[in-house]
Amino acid sequence: MAQTDSVAEGRRRMAEGGIDAAVVDVPLFDEYGVALVQELHDADPSIPVLVLSHALDREDREKLLEAGADEVLSKEVGFEEILAAVRGLGREARGEGSGVRVLISYEESHLAYRDALVAAVRALRPQVAVTAVGLPTLGSEVGRSNPHLVVSSRPNTVDPGGRPAWYTLAAEPDDPSELCVDGRREASENPGLEDLLAAIDEVEEAVRAGRELGGC
Repeated sequence: MAQTDSVAEGRRRMAEGGIDAAVVDVPLFDEYGVALVQELHDADPSIPVLVLSHALDREDREKLLEAGADEVLSKEVGFEEILAAVRGLGREARGEGSGVRVLISYEESHLAYRDALVAAVRALRPQVAVTAVGLPTLGSEVGRSNPHLVVSSRPNTVDPGGRPAWYTLAAEPDDPSELCVDGRREASENPGLEDLLAAIDEVEEAVRAGRELGGC
């Protein structure tokens, strides 16, 4: 692990190689922060970039993701979540994960629930590459990252019948939930974390077996 105190030093350290992931502290969101992330991504797209910043709104986060950030976290999150994100990005960069990609997307009113799911999956299924995205950009993220599983509060209107498995996992107890994987639909009431982990395990098995994932 190496720490740098300036952009110039960071550029030099990345040029030397041997970096599995970069953690970038963007104190205040501005165009300079976006340009910095873009520069790091362009210098070596194989190195994942995790951005830490204060008080990011949805548009700020999406700009950083579009610039090349692989994950954007608020500085208000705990150290364990930051560490899990760094480890996950590093494993993915080294090709040590299972190769399964999961997107988790919820509306703004349930971002805490979304982030809790992301942290739990990273801790309990560290071989999986999991990314949190906003609902407004879910369609473009599905097209860009080609995930194996999408977990969302909304049903699949992005790519119905397409490749990714889809878990409509309601954040509210009385809302319907449904898993679509391997051409099968399965409704459930009040599913929890264990159900999500079981769905991820099923998707991993389908990927290993070369079976279709979505198709519902």
